[in-house]
Amino acid sequence: MKITWYGTATIGIDDGKTKLLFDPFVRMNKHIQTTPVEGFAGFDAVLVTHGHFDHIYSIPELLRADENVPVYCSEVPKKTLMKKGVAEERIKVFSPDDVITIGNYTIRPRRLRHIVFDPVYILTVVPRCILKFTRLFWVAYTNRTMPMGGEIVGFEIENEGKKIFLTGSFREHPDEAYADDIDMLILANGGSVFVPEKTKSFIAKYHPKKILVDHFDDAFPPLTREVSVERLRKTVKKNHPDIEFIIPEICKDVVF
Repeated sequence: MKITWYGTATIGIDDGKTKLLFDPFVRMNKHIQTTPVEGFAGFDAVLVTHGHFDHIYSIPELLRADENVPVYCSEVPKKTLMKKGVAEERIKVFSPDDVITIGNYTIRPRRLRHIVFDPVYILTVVPRCILKFTRLFWVAYTNRTMPMGGEIVGFEIENEGKKIFLTGSFREHPDEAYADDIDMLILANGGSVFVPEKTKSFIAKYHPKKILVDHFDDAFPPLTREVSVERLRKTVKKNHPDIEFIIPEICKDVVF
């Protein structure tokens, strides 16, 4: 399989026969390399972890460009997408613990909770928000029109005898059981400088063989900034030196 990071939480997985796209979003930062919607073409299915705008904003345009690709999501993002003009027949709704089969992939949504934006992170973006107040208003309004609604999942993805656990944001759900044989954890690293502390118990308990980080980029300033993954990398290497830690490059395939 090949795994490709397109920026923010957008991940492509390709087994050579079927291509899956997760949380497609075109980054709104002219100062960094961005994948256009055309770069998301050719996938067989789109899957959504939750309804925040940096996970679904580009889907209506993508579906206009590709008339065949379906979207798998929960009820809240379905309602948002329909308000944005996506036809209901293009959307396949799942619930946690459903089993989705696409090609040779077996996909199980697992309940998560969204990361809490910590005060340190918030204080570091305040000056940027003051300088770009108009942009702040647009981003805040857009996010309000695309709510999470308490629905957020990670995806357990099985194929070729391997298991991936993909997250769009990360906090464990107290009532969820996760697989204990994860070959790769795709870990969202945005919105907090305390990701090492917040993921420590999960990594220790489930001990994935590999960790690939995403969602650490400055995707939609002024409300975002790049979050360093170095503390997380050092924490993982110190506590679990056998875990391979991968910091992907934009649009560069990781062979898995």
